[in-house]
Amino acid sequence: MAVRKFRRIEDVPDHPARANALDGLRAACELSELAAAIGIHFAAPRGVRRFRSIEELDEHRRSWELPDRDPGDNAS
Repeated sequence: MAVRKFRRIEDVPDHPARANALDGLRAACELSELAAAIGIHFAAPRGVRRFRSIEELDEHRRSWELPDRDPGDNAS
């Protein structure tokens, strides 16, 4: 972010109004409802797991990430 200098306090622009926390919560709830309506469901398995290799980790991730979609399908 660039530093901006002003000679007088009158030259400083007004601070933009901050968003209300409830507005952010409302937007998050609306997006959650939208995702549920169009069928987006993401639930990672619970717990901590250790893997011996990156390949083993990738295989485990693929098994739960998008089980009903073809891995080569990029249509979103």
